[in-house]
Amino acid sequence: MEKENNLQKNKREMEMPSPHIAESHHSHVAAILGVLIIMLVLILIGLYLWGGILSEEQAVIDETPIVNNEPETPRAEADVQIYETLSPSDELEAIEADLDGTNLDTLDADLNAIEAELNAALSQ
Repeated sequence: MEKENNLQKNKREMEMPSPHIAESHHSHVAAILGVLIIMLVLILIGLYLWGGILSEEQAVIDETPIVNNEPETPRAEADVQIYETLSPSDELEAIEADLDGTNLDTLDADLNAIEAELNAALSQ
């Protein structure tokens, strides 16, 4: 009979977890969850800061002016001087005189040269 009592007692101990083991298990789960939450917060902060740095770099890139480093031809400089001599008047006779004095004969050749340069740049 004593053996039966011992067997039943051992059986109950095996079926019922001890409170110490259950508390230990919960403390491990809580520690793991705490570490995961801290890691998630740190990752989110890192992504936020990285996005701020990228937007600052983009702002610097956008503010950089585009500079034309191509040499100007003597004809282009002469055209600029001609256009600067246009009349500042808004009278009809002055506008007609400015239009008559504007040389549009080479406009097609200039546009063809620009198109050829663009096509050459795109084919590279």
